[in-house]
Amino acid sequence: MMITQHWLTDAASRAMDAILARLDLERGARPYFWVDYQTQPPQAQHSYWDTCDIAGRFVDGLALARLMTGRQDALAAEAMLRHFLWAQQDASDGLFYNPDDEKSETNAEMSKYIPAAGVLTSGRHVDLFCQRAPLLAMTTLLQLGDDTMRPRLEKMVRGLAAIALHHGDEWRFPAYRWAQTMKPEWSAPVNVPEKWIGYRYALLTALARYAEVSRDPAAIDLALGLARHYMRHGDVPPDGHYRANTHSGGVLPVTVGIARLGIAFEQADMVAWAHNVYKWTRANMPEFGFLPDGLGMDGFWAGTCETCALADFVHLAVLLSEAGGGDYWDDIEKVTRNQLLENQYCDRDAIRSTFPGIADDVLAMLHGGFECAAHPNELFIYVGAEGCCIGGGMRALYLAWRAAIDTRDGETRVRYGISRTTAAVEVVGHEPWAGRIDVTARQSNRVAIRLPSYVNTAHVAATLDGQMVDLPIIDRYAVFDSLTPGQTASVQYPLPAESRHYHVAGNAYEAEWLGHTVMAMHPDGGRYPIYQRGDWLKACLHNEDTEAMSPSAAKSPSTAQPVVDTPMLW
Repeated sequence: MMITQHWLTDAASRAMDAILARLDLERGARPYFWVDYQTQPPQAQHSYWDTCDIAGRFVDGLALARLMTGRQDALAAEAMLRHFLWAQQDASDGLFYNPDDEKSETNAEMSKYIPAAGVLTSGRHVDLFCQRAPLLAMTTLLQLGDDTMRPRLEKMVRGLAAIALHHGDEWRFPAYRWAQTMKPEWSAPVNVPEKWIGYRYALLTALARYAEVSRDPAAIDLALGLARHYMRHGDVPPDGHYRANTHSGGVLPVTVGIARLGIAFEQADMVAWAHNVYKWTRANMPEFGFLPDGLGMDGFWAGTCETCALADFVHLAVLLSEAGGGDYWDDIEKVTRNQLLENQYCDRDAIRSTFPGIADDVLAMLHGGFECAAHPNELFIYVGAEGCCIGGGMRALYLAWRAAIDTRDGETRVRYGISRTTAAVEVVGHEPWAGRIDVTARQSNRVAIRLPSYVNTAHVAATLDGQMVDLPIIDRYAVFDSLTPGQTASVQYPLPAESRHYHVAGNAYEAEWLGHTVMAMHPDGGRYPIYQRGDWLKACLHNEDTEAMSPSAAKSPSTAQPVVDTPMLW
């Protein structure tokens, strides 16, 4: 059995493989959005979403995966993918266009939620939701030092402003699509997700980030104006109690952008608004991270969890917590340990069993990918697998990985016990094997280790190089004042075990918790059951070397942990 300390790094490596497997190199690395389960065996199909949205997510995802894993393979395929994405950007206005080739595609459809409806979207046009991912990818590359992105981004911002309407202190888009010849239905859509106002403003996730990074006055003005318009006229009432598709309807992507703008440009009303949305979202999901796609809605999507929405939720929690406006580190850890990791297809044998005869190349597209419509206890319940959730899952992994450790001003803060190595420290989290976090200094610095919310601080034992020490606990952080290179600080505490009961979309579930980790979910799922961790843990405990092994380690190769300090790419 393979041993690994780095759950998130291994998950990122699997996701990277899934992204690479979805690139159609015979068509210039055009990604496959869709794997159709309605055909047996499942078949990969090109889609409306390939050209801008998925290509942008995959460019962003590969950049983040390389930061997490240190992998340097498949550089030629990545370069081809970037070339494909840049080809979608119009040289005159900087916008990304869905091309006039949809009628030739097997799965070219108008709405992501009616993938087989045969509704064609011919005619070259700008889909505003599909501007988000290219803008996000270009900003990631800019932050990583690629200054060739700057003129692309500047032109895109001005292109967006040219198709928006300006009224007072607001900017707005009159329709969810734009072309030289407009169609009436683009202004009054009736299908989800495009009927939600947030669909056309989801790009705020990326636009706000570019505005903060670049301080481009045009980007700042446009982003703030779009944010004001959505806050006043969008899908979310003043109390934050929205009912809509969380990701595809744009609510959470918009909220991430509004939170960032409020923090970066000192707009207190925006931060407060984003807090209201976060609190309402959190109140409508169990703590293990099952975030309903159709929050507050009826029907199929009200009982499923899309990984893209989890990425938005983690993103929002990181932003608000980083700014000191909330302490949501426990939320981030529980979502990451549980629904995020469980939403990834990790078991090749189970995939083959579910889909007998599946081709190896299609299996590779699924393995390491993330579910677009999970139940709390199973995957593979929808009619196909969407590629967007690989990009979303990859970004969520990066956010949780990067946010776990923060070093600044001579102090390293370990916010939750997920293993990661930086230039300053090496962290090993032992949950669920034990309630313990070890931090070995690689540089001289002060170390503060945050204790999970379930820990009674009176029951914490702290050691320095194996020797018991007394130390202060300040705002749940155990503080070691001065560590020199090679010294190891540890905190140990009891790991509580309990069962908790939930109702999701009218169905009852029981989760067996060990600390912040769900070890089992009852009843068992059907096609691809998840949270099958209890038997695995019992087997691990018989092996003295399994102290920091992940449940997926038996089926995936361990990935070398890079020692790099990465920018905060959120």
